[in-house]
Amino acid sequence: MQKSDYFKQSAVLSVVALVLLMAGVVVGSMAFPVTSQEQFEIIYALESYTRNLGAAEPAIRLILFLDSIFILAYIGAISFAIIGFASRSLPVAWFAGLAILAVMGLDVWENILIVISLDLVKFGETVSAQTMAQQALISSFKWQISAITLFALSFLLPGKRLAEFLLVWGTRLGLAIAAPLFVFNPFEMRAIGSLLILASMSGGFVLLAIVVWQNRNHSELKENTASE
Repeated sequence: MQKSDYFKQSAVLSVVALVLLMAGVVVGSMAFPVTSQEQFEIIYALESYTRNLGAAEPAIRLILFLDSIFILAYIGAISFAIIGFASRSLPVAWFAGLAILAVMGLDVWENILIVISLDLVKFGETVSAQTMAQQALISSFKWQISAITLFALSFLLPGKRLAEFLLVWGTRLGLAIAAPLFVFNPFEMRAIGSLLILASMSGGFVLLAIVVWQNRNHSELKENTASE
């Protein structure tokens, strides 16, 4: 594959990831009561946690299904972008590449643990405080490592065009601010952190698709010129 091919794959998968992300939000918003994965990524009263898990059926299972496909889409979109821009800084590319794999692993682990908790509740069992704490721990690591990954990735991206400039600073600051708000809940701002995470992710995929497609066109032109 040539560099333009990596950029093309990244653009396509960025759009797929955005669609899947929005689909999950729509499913959760249309459920009664409204639900999301994030409400099972934090610690609160165990009785309420267990009750909310039961009430989230079957919407939360569909959300987790969509999220499992979303994981494949975002790992592909970001990995292909890293490969395409790797020549700008190999050490940063290696770091970001390994870090996004760690995020993927934590994301999969998180989803599996939620499903296990759902099954326990379905069969009349109560989720233990240890399980809830483990879920919160995994999710916290996932969000913090995601922020570190995107911060590193921002130093690999070009920043000459407007979309590139916005993507660089979006990846550098978006989750770096949103993730700690969600994880640490300073001044009871967890809900704001959750909204900022969604805005950062959705906006990031839009900008990534634009940036890699622009660079795909530029790289394809150079490849065609070189082959003549």
